[in-house]
Amino acid sequence: MATTVTISEERRRGSGPELYVAGLDGLRAIAIGAVVVFHFAPSVLPAGFLGVDLFFVVSGFLIGRLVTREIERSGTVSLRAFWVRRARRLLPALATVTVVVLSVAAVKLSNDEMHDLRAQAIGALFYCANWVLIFTRSNYFTGLGRPSPVLHLWTLALEEQFYVVFPLVMFAARRTVARHPVRVAGMALAGAVASTAWMGVLVVPNSDPSRAYLGSDSHAMGLLVGVALGVLAGSERPWRTFRAWAGSGARRERAASHVAIASLVAILLIMRVAADRTFALYRGGLLVVSVLCAVIVAVVVTQPTAPIARFLRMPWLVAIGLRSYSLYLWHWPVRVFVTPASGLDGVTLFVARLLASTALAEISFRLIERPFRVGTVARRAGGRGAVAYFAALTIVAAALVATVDAPKPLPPTSLAELPAAPANIKPKNATLTNSTTLRVDLFGDSTAFALGIGGAYHAGELNITVGGAAQVGCALTESDRVSEGWVMAAPKQCLGWEARWRAAMRNDPDARLVLMSGAWELLDQVTPTGVVSFGTDAWTALNASSLRSALKVLTADGRTVFLFEVPCYGAGDTTDAFPARSDPRRIAALNQIFSDVARSMPSVRIVHWRTLVCPGGHRVERIRGVHLWKPDDQHLDSAGSVVIWKWLLPQLRVRVDRFRTRK
Repeated sequence: MATTVTISEERRRGSGPELYVAGLDGLRAIAIGAVVVFHFAPSVLPAGFLGVDLFFVVSGFLIGRLVTREIERSGTVSLRAFWVRRARRLLPALATVTVVVLSVAAVKLSNDEMHDLRAQAIGALFYCANWVLIFTRSNYFTGLGRPSPVLHLWTLALEEQFYVVFPLVMFAARRTVARHPVRVAGMALAGAVASTAWMGVLVVPNSDPSRAYLGSDSHAMGLLVGVALGVLAGSERPWRTFRAWAGSGARRERAASHVAIASLVAILLIMRVAADRTFALYRGGLLVVSVLCAVIVAVVVTQPTAPIARFLRMPWLVAIGLRSYSLYLWHWPVRVFVTPASGLDGVTLFVARLLASTALAEISFRLIERPFRVGTVARRAGGRGAVAYFAALTIVAAALVATVDAPKPLPPTSLAELPAAPANIKPKNATLTNSTTLRVDLFGDSTAFALGIGGAYHAGELNITVGGAAQVGCALTESDRVSEGWVMAAPKQCLGWEARWRAAMRNDPDARLVLMSGAWELLDQVTPTGVVSFGTDAWTALNASSLRSALKVLTADGRTVFLFEVPCYGAGDTTDAFPARSDPRRIAALNQIFSDVARSMPSVRIVHWRTLVCPGGHRVERIRGVHLWKPDDQHLDSAGSVVIWKWLLPQLRVRVDRFRTRK
């Protein structure tokens, strides 16, 4: 994340070193710390993403003050000089991280994980990543794997769009800025309120807030609040009056300092108790956080002896703040590529990611940022060096996205879309099918789909063929789902599941039948009579009825159905969108429903795979050295599915009639 005004820049512009306030770097350190903790340990700061809004306020303040000061002293704005400085500060490091990420992605990411990367990388380089995310949206398969390694660059896009528009507006209004700075500050505040109101309009209760959160139009409040304060700070008269008022007495100074401390505590408290699904944040909450940050900025700038100012200019905080742009650029790719699959978990994983991010940020800061901004390259070539470097790496990035990072066709979202036996998709180490090849049809949601795709891909190794009608996003319950107060509509493509299941069964009359579901059933459900919540008889009855209906379809021709237990889903390595899934009480209750229904239906056999992946209720990440789960911590990855298949197949190969009469 970039706050792009530095002491060196201001000295060169003749604005005086007094404009540099080390405490603002300390505030940036707190902001980047919150973002990193949110991404590395989301349960610690569920709303740590608000650090982005702190960055926005500081950026708006510094840019607003710089441009206003230039207008006060020269009567105009040098647009070319402004944009050249931004280019030197931002472009080299951004191009570097983009090329590195694309190179690593070509090796580390699967086809489905890489599908949207090209558009997002191009959007990042041309500072429109936020709108790319809005208009293209992520494909569902990023939910079956790891998130995009350039997903975080939407914030830089939003900020750079501000850097393009803001100086043009200030240039057009330069006379008004010089004569009526208070009026201009008021207009900026009005814009912040308007952006907040527009965000509130765009956010539909209990829906996905991504459009409102990512939009430059609806998430401008932090930048505009900072601009309002910066315009006042850049103008001699109103700022001098404000400073005189704030420092006119010891009592007033103490009060201002206490308000700033309380504002910082309030921000940290909000980060702790709120979350991305806290609706109030999108209905004025972000504006409140921005105003609280502006209070801190005002006190730190006007009262350098205040306790909060002394705290924020502690050398270690300032050092982190100076590297906040590099830390922001590198920490997210590290979080995407360094996963539990590397053998790390918990605190060890957090520390490893932090160390890797810090090392990469330091290298970037010393070898890329400083040389192009104030070092050798800047002295010899000015902004031309940064632009040339950016252009060269953009060409490299274009070559990567056109070749090794080019998106491949997405796999199907339903096993019903796989070709008929014997060969579903080209398997590894494939052999010709023979009389011992076992046909297995899977039904259920994306967990069954992931197991099925893994089995189909390794069909030759496992000596199986895979079919069925397991489909991404499709639960046994056909109702909408509720998680943390947000409603997720049941996908329309899930309608008509009974016909698809019966068709799959008719096509494979000798196949073993497997049902694997539960990820959606664990959540609360929306019915015509209201929300059915966990712990109620209605929740139990709804899940039992839905399961029984599904099993009646599958057992209609007398075949045995192998019903998987619900495993112990992990909280995940991401900000878990569905924390209810990892609730052991819900899992135990749903498994009890599965057991009760299975006991009442002689042709149903429970597959006790929890003894394999969740012994004693504790999730197993690896079996015989093989990591089981995709980075979302919900679905089996390809190698993990092979482990489960090899454990399951002996049970499926036993004569089915042994299970027709249950003990």
